[in-house]
Amino acid sequence: MSSGIKDDLRRNLYHLVFVSKCRYRVFRNEFTKKVCADSFHEVEQKYGVKIEELEFQDDHVHLMVHIPAKLSVSFTVQLLKGVSARRIFDASPKLHLRYPRGSFWSRFKYYGTVGPMTDAAVRKYIGAQDVHHEALINPEAGQSQLTSFFS
Repeated sequence: MSSGIKDDLRRNLYHLVFVSKCRYRVFRNEFTKKVCADSFHEVEQKYGVKIEELEFQDDHVHLMVHIPAKLSVSFTVQLLKGVSARRIFDASPKLHLRYPRGSFWSRFKYYGTVGPMTDAAVRKYIGAQDVHHEALINPEAGQSQLTSFFS
């Protein structure tokens, strides 16, 4: 049995946003974009994170990633930001002049879950649970409510 992403049936899909320090427009440079994307794919290969979408803006990046259950969201964010910052600084040593303290990414991060249902659909589903469970009881098949067993 393999222990890959294909065995994980849960939807651990997240929308992540990382912002460059001081919102410098570093992603106007195609080389910086490529180094950053390559570092994200390095984390993807090494840790089993699956990048579904990746989009760069001038000063921030959006990712939609599937995070395996064995990794926490905060650890995955730490991996992606840490590895990418290291690779970018290694590839462009002069960036240390712009970032003298060595932090490429700002402390800001956004992550939110991505799912097939909207919050309205979930609220409707939760609100209709009584009706849903009553419909599951079939007296013709000998099924009855569990409360009759406990009363």
